[in-house]
Amino acid sequence: MERLTELPKDLPVPVDDGACNHLLGHFLPSVFLSSTQGRCVNLSTIPGCVVIYCYPMTGQPGILLPDGWDEIPGARRCTPQSCAFRDHYQELNELGVQVFGLSTQGTKYQVEAKKRLDLPFE
Repeated sequence: MERLTELPKDLPVPVDDGACNHLLGHFLPSVFLSSTQGRCVNLSTIPGCVVIYCYPMTGQPGILLPDGWDEIPGARRCTPQSCAFRDHYQELNELGVQVFGLSTQGTKYQVEAKKRLDLPFE
């Protein structure tokens, strides 16, 4: 079985098109999100330095990725991205940084991924 953290060599590379540049300097709106720790989090009220990384989905062993997934620039890098934040979590934590992953997947799915990938953050 293919490891979800190993990527095919010919994946398209994402390009920053600048479409979000207008968001610089703006604050997050007040939105409550369910966390993998069973609490409701309002990211706009968290004090200090916060890293919120967004991704469409993490792969799951034994479940095929959607058709065409590998053709979407950056889509296949979700699990390695989560693991990179896991691997550097201690360093970030020592700097006072809080890390949150934000996905389109439901909380139940994310709880499974958190356990399987040993993610120390919500």
